[in-house]
Amino acid sequence: MSAKEEVSQLCERIIAASAKGDLAPFATALDDDFEVFDHVAYRFEDKASFVSYLQSVTAGAESFTFNFHQPSIRTFNDDTAIVNAYDRAATFPKGGGAPVVLCGSYL
Repeated sequence: MSAKEEVSQLCERIIAASAKGDLAPFATALDDDFEVFDHVAYRFEDKASFVSYLQSVTAGAESFTFNFHQPSIRTFNDDTAIVNAYDRAATFPKGGGAPVVLCGSYL
């Protein structure tokens, strides 16, 4: 299996776990030296702050869905890959109500 195929399968596992509210596979896949420019009006300068933010978004939810759209996977060697994708996350509040939908992009 090629490195690109492995990363593609990893992305599928991340999405499946995230859709169940389990962000651990996503967090594990991120490099410690990681920056995110997302839909919020500030930048996450490291993995810990971004994962903390994601956990706060899902903390009070009854359910949570997450998906990548138009992912682009580039591999550079056996242990380095970059995935660019648009994401869509929806948090469904406990007790009903309209879901909160957040869209962004990852690099």
